[in-house]
Amino acid sequence: MTNRERMMKVVRHEVPDRVPIKFHTRGEIQPALLKRLGLSGLEEAQRFFGADGWGGVGVGIDFPGYRERCNGRLDGHMMFGGRDYVFHDERTFEDAWGTVRRVGTDRRLVQWVDGPLARLDDPDDYDWPGPARLLIPDDLAERVRRQQAQGLWVSGGVTQPFKLAWELRGLENFLADYLGDPAFVERTYDHIYEMETAMGVAFARAGVDEFGIGGDIAMQDRVLMGPDRWRRIDKPRLAAMIAEVKRVKPDIQVFMHSDGDLTAIMPDLVEVGFTIIDPIQPECMDVVEVKKRWGREIVVHGTIGVQSTLPFGTVEEVRAEVRRRIEDMAWDGAFVLRAANEIMYDVPVENIVACFETARDYDLSRLPGRPAWAAYDLIPAEPSIWIAGPAGRVVSKYSGYRQGDERVYHQELLQLVQCG
Repeated sequence: MTNRERMMKVVRHEVPDRVPIKFHTRGEIQPALLKRLGLSGLEEAQRFFGADGWGGVGVGIDFPGYRERCNGRLDGHMMFGGRDYVFHDERTFEDAWGTVRRVGTDRRLVQWVDGPLARLDDPDDYDWPGPARLLIPDDLAERVRRQQAQGLWVSGGVTQPFKLAWELRGLENFLADYLGDPAFVERTYDHIYEMETAMGVAFARAGVDEFGIGGDIAMQDRVLMGPDRWRRIDKPRLAAMIAEVKRVKPDIQVFMHSDGDLTAIMPDLVEVGFTIIDPIQPECMDVVEVKKRWGREIVVHGTIGVQSTLPFGTVEEVRAEVRRRIEDMAWDGAFVLRAANEIMYDVPVENIVACFETARDYDLSRLPGRPAWAAYDLIPAEPSIWIAGPAGRVVSKYSGYRQGDERVYHQELLQLVQCG
């Protein structure tokens, strides 16, 4: 089974031949990992772990004059590394948007310094790159078809508008705008969403399997701007963008990445059309509760903690967590396993190998079966009737059990409904 065939089953909530796996590590750890595996390159490691088969396409943006201004390349494994920038000094660099960042003294992490909206009173004064400045390859659809013919699951994505906005404005500034100047937030979003909706539509027209929106909107215990403000400002814009993309390709899968605790807005994310949600960070969210409440509507993606077991557990603890995740998440097929974020340079190599070997080798035909709590995933979030069934289980008139007791529950339910 190719990875695309595997993912087609996953998004239909059907059990594939094995769990799809994604594998991303920081560059610093790759030499030790490759040495441990006896391999020569990252692509070989991905194939070894069964984590190959992922494709993607992109759309560029024209920033007139920027390339001519670039005066150096940021080398290293840190975020934003491997690209040309306008350097202000040895460690401080400016990107095409005008955002300025600084590399840490250990050259591992990067700090935000300044942005082009930081001192503007009106975001309309910025030179926004609208849809007319998108660089859409003439052969974008052919690139997608070529990758799909190779068995790849093909995605195209955009930056989470909140992330792009705060990088232009500054995180503290932009969060303060939500409270003190929401019109600034909305005007900023008008420009970003116009451009990114056009990008999403281009991906959909090209036939990608998945449209992704990536960037954090939450921290360890809450949504950054607060759920109510997110619902008032962000949610309707996300819903409109996703609707435009789905209007072009109704069966496109819509992926969201955000670290942190999204629990408060999970029903909203499902409502606006996200079908794959990543990473369901286990240090922040109850992954079983997520599957229980929203597993019917979404593919759970991620779930292996990078703040807990992977860096700090023993090899057997890592293997046990992977097995537990598969048994809790993959019984209906709707699960993709990956670390909850990029695997950092301080994670033991043996733990990395244990994690992905265990996932690769897990035989889904030997799953213990539907967990005892799993019937709850068939209950809608707000059913019009709730009824306690035999053995203390809860059913509703919308329930759809697929096990042998289906008729019994269905008949009981009809009798009770008829009695009013």
